[in-house]
Amino acid sequence: MKDPREKQYTGDVVAREYAAGSKSERRAVMLATRWGDFLLRRADRQDLVDPELEGLVGKRIRVRGIVTRRVITILEWVEVKPR
Repeated sequence: MKDPREKQYTGDVVAREYAAGSKSERRAVMLATRWGDFLLRRADRQDLVDPELEGLVGKRIRVRGIVTRRVITILEWVEVKPR
C-alpha cells in the first residue's frame, strides 16, 4: 500500500543553512521548490553529510519521497533539464 505521505516535487538542489540558532544548525542540501525548501535525506543514510546529495547541488531534479514536515526522505530521483 502506498504511503499517503509520498509526494513528488521538482526543484533546484541548493546548499543552505538549516535550523539557524538551534543545536541542529548546519549547512544542508535542500530542494528549492515553488512550495518552499525541503531538506533532502536518503532513506538508506542517516549521516548529516552525504557526498552523493552534495554532488546534486546546482542541478534540477524530480524527486519522489516520503514528506514529513519539511523533510523529504528520498525514494528515487532523476535529473531534469533546467528551466
